[in-house]
Amino acid sequence: MLLRPLPSPPVPSRMPCAPARPATIDIAIALAAWDSGVELADIGGDRRGEAQVAGARQLAIYLAHVALGHDLSRLSLAFGRDRATIRHALRRVEDDRDDPDFDRRVSRLEAILLLVRPVLAGEVRA
Repeated sequence: MLLRPLPSPPVPSRMPCAPARPATIDIAIALAAWDSGVELADIGGDRRGEAQVAGARQLAIYLAHVALGHDLSRLSLAFGRDRATIRHALRRVEDDRDDPDFDRRVSRLEAILLLVRPVLAGEVRA
């Protein structure tokens, strides 16, 4: 397993998506960008982008929905896409999880988000 350095934390002023996006979605985007090897700003871009960027965006949407519990309406606003596109992203990642390597990668990312979710929600862990 190759370890890649973590990207710099997302800076909201440089992120082109909706200004009121929750920090938890920014973290899902940062994890998906890091895992996919794409630039953070590309995921939030207005255009679909190349396949690798679209795949990273779909992964970010999936992580924000499954691991962090954001609903389709919130994701639609945060990513600047309609709900049908959000549903398509969720289906794509679910289909891709049939590949054991991809499933392992997604499971690790979900585990990271599940660990930090209470902290992000303002809970104090003992």
